[in-house]
Amino acid sequence: MSEQDERLLRRAYETFNARDIPGALATMHPQVNWPNAIEGGRVHGHAGVREYWERQWGSLDSRVQPLRIKRAA
Repeated sequence: MSEQDERLLRRAYETFNARDIPGALATMHPQVNWPNAIEGGRVHGHAGVREYWERQWGSLDSRVQPLRIKRAA
């Protein structure tokens, strides 16, 4: 994995944990396909992810920290 890719992923986690939705979405494709772990299914696009996170953070104070980042084989 390139250093640039790893920096991007780390930035995504940092902005998510900081509840910086615009910053986190800036790391993602506009048509992102994100798992909806709470309600099931998936959410699509920046607007869908924004709405999902706002609902999620209203009921949970989740934080995520990658232990390791590597490219899948």
